Amino acid sequence: MVVLTPALLADRQQQFESLVLPHLDRLLAFAARRSASLVDAEDAVQDSCVRAWTAFDELRDPLAVRAWLYRILRTVISEQVERSGRRARLVPMSRLDDVHESLVATESDSVFKEVVHRLDQEVLHAALASIPEDFATAVELHDIEGFTYQEIAEAVGVPIGTVMSRMSRGRRLLTAVVAERRREWALGAAPDVSGSARMQRRP
Repeated sequence: MVVLTPALLADRQQQFESLVLPHLDRLLAFAARRSASLVDAEDAVQDSCVRAWTAFDELRDPLAVRAWLYRILRTVISEQVERSGRRARLVPMSRLDDVHESLVATESDSVFKEVVHRLDQEVLHAALASIPEDFATAVELHDIEGFTYQEIAEAVGVPIGTVMSRMSRGRRLLTAVVAERRREWALGAAPDVSGSARMQRRP
């Protein structure tokens, strides 16, 4: 067991802050979209930082800190949900699939980019909360937070193939939620799917 002298403790704290602090705003936004209130989201991020500090020696690759932090945060949020007994009210996926098929006759996600551009933060929160968490997480981490497939796989602990599958299904479900509730959210008419705009996928 390594005894932390004041000098070693100061060095550890400086390294921790340099790696973790740049991600706090994005972590809070991620938590807020999965929490009942901003206070709950802030508590989740704070708890995550405490856990990250305690387990900081386990971070072998500083370049992997972002996926590591999101993995900790997802665990904390899951525990919060279990303790509180809250469960997201999910729109039935079969109905969303029907809505999506009425918009797009192919398997492509050609409407997804336009749909996302229509959303403000409040609507985005509501739309993501309306689809199952596994799909919402994949879409948010890739298309909003800019994670690569490999980083998402590391953050959620699943193979890359599973991430890609969740991405595809999640995009379709999110598109369908927005299309179905566009009047409620004052988003105007349904997206025009006749064009050729496509969501650029990251490798």
